[in-house]
Amino acid sequence: MIFKKSQSFEEYEKQIVNDPAYAGMPDVYFDDGSIQWEAPSNRGSGKFKDTHDRRLQWWIKKAAEVGVSTSENHWISKVAKMIHPTKKRPCKICGRIMDIRYVYLSLNLIKRIEEAFPGIQELMPLDECTDIHDVVSFLLETYPGSNKTICGLLRCKGFEKINDYGPDYAKWCVFLDDLYIPAEPSLLGPGAMSNPPDRLDGFHSFNRCCRKTKDKGRSKENLASYSKDRRAFEFWSDGNWIEANMLMAAVKTDPGLSRELCANFGDGQVHPLPCDADHIGPISLGFCHRPVFQFLCSSCNSSKNNRMSLSDIKQLISAESAGETVVSWYAKSVWDLCKGRVADDNGARQLSKVMRDNRDLALTTLYEIMKMGGYAFLLTLLNLDLANYKYCLVRKTVKGHVVRGSFNRTDGSNLLYAVDQKVRKIRVAFQSLQDYSDKDNRNGYQFTSPAIEKKKRDLFAAIKAVISAFPDANEYLASIAEGPESQMNESYKAFFDDIDYSEIERLQETKAAKMRLLELMDLFAEHLSSNWMSDRYVRP
Repeated sequence: MIFKKSQSFEEYEKQIVNDPAYAGMPDVYFDDGSIQWEAPSNRGSGKFKDTHDRRLQWWIKKAAEVGVSTSENHWISKVAKMIHPTKKRPCKICGRIMDIRYVYLSLNLIKRIEEAFPGIQELMPLDECTDIHDVVSFLLETYPGSNKTICGLLRCKGFEKINDYGPDYAKWCVFLDDLYIPAEPSLLGPGAMSNPPDRLDGFHSFNRCCRKTKDKGRSKENLASYSKDRRAFEFWSDGNWIEANMLMAAVKTDPGLSRELCANFGDGQVHPLPCDADHIGPISLGFCHRPVFQFLCSSCNSSKNNRMSLSDIKQLISAESAGETVVSWYAKSVWDLCKGRVADDNGARQLSKVMRDNRDLALTTLYEIMKMGGYAFLLTLLNLDLANYKYCLVRKTVKGHVVRGSFNRTDGSNLLYAVDQKVRKIRVAFQSLQDYSDKDNRNGYQFTSPAIEKKKRDLFAAIKAVISAFPDANEYLASIAEGPESQMNESYKAFFDDIDYSEIERLQETKAAKMRLLELMDLFAEHLSSNWMSDRYVRP
């Protein structure tokens, strides 16, 4: 979805591009003279397809200029905050100017204040866009002796003991601005989240005021579920997504795993703990979301993005040799054709680019199936039956900076949670296809040929046969996907109550359509493989 920019944001863009702090920023303008504010990492082609990488190099040089090591945790965010000329910026949507520093109340702090000062919301409404300075000023003025309570309200990790500055607001401001806010405490949040190099100034376009309501997936409901890796749903990944999510959560919360070293440890760089759980094969390129992760520090994980190394390729091939499935159905053909050509890190980057293009072709095809009404067929590609079981993580094995989970599985098909998991995966997967089509700046790779067009006709004819076999299911699913978002959860749950989903999977027409789809991906893979040495993949 494209939002109209506020006037203040347009003026802000001009101010930033002309500020000396951003001198030398690559590709500032499009050919028509308009400002190129956004530089997404997933552009597949075009004049500006490498703008994201060029800007990343700019940020690396800027880090050196301001004395920030790129081995530091969140180094690029630190640089963005450090060089920003005013520390304030307008929201792209509503134009509200907000501080980029951690000055706004968290929900936890709001709750503390409400408990300490009952009825305060009637006197001074508090929300997540309320500035801590305003709160301290109001409390000191309205509640005599509240300075002692303020000390307790602001207590958190890193600030177990806070000095009492009495009723002197000026002293409190010095403490807040010089000590508390720069430490970015958990009780406060920034007005804009950092986002370099995707955005020119290094910050998300939507400020705190609009991000939850205007940015898809940022609603409270969706944010609460972000501990699970929704990217696996967005990229239609194979693999046991429930087991993988459980192991990812364990990496974040297990004290033992939090001490595991980064896979790149020993290269002379700093690798701060705790590490993140990294998919050895990026799911954004078509690899499986499986309960096997390597440990990468946040800096290494961020810089890897969707690019593989030779070490990644070797680990994936080794896992395959041991009988594991590491790549999703739509990427298997191109992986099999190209993996043997990788001899070094440059070759691994080539393969990453090839598989990104393959993903674009696959998602475009799935979107075309969705638009022709083939919702029931698409459901059969989502591995929903995995939700029919209850999983228990019984062992975590760490070897060579890689953690692997072992699970017990029991029947859980009668659990309400099983339906909830299926519904969530369907919602994200279908919405991702729509989003993929709507984003004009994605510029995903597209290719066709007479042979591919013929195979597509065969595929779409097979899809129509599935639609004809289950007309009610397709119409029902289409009405849900195209209907109000507020009704989707209950409508999808009703779908599973009314229709035997397993019948769709057993249908001969469904099996025939899957065969046509795989044959189409074979043709795409042959095309991509034949262009292995083209400038598109070889050029840095």
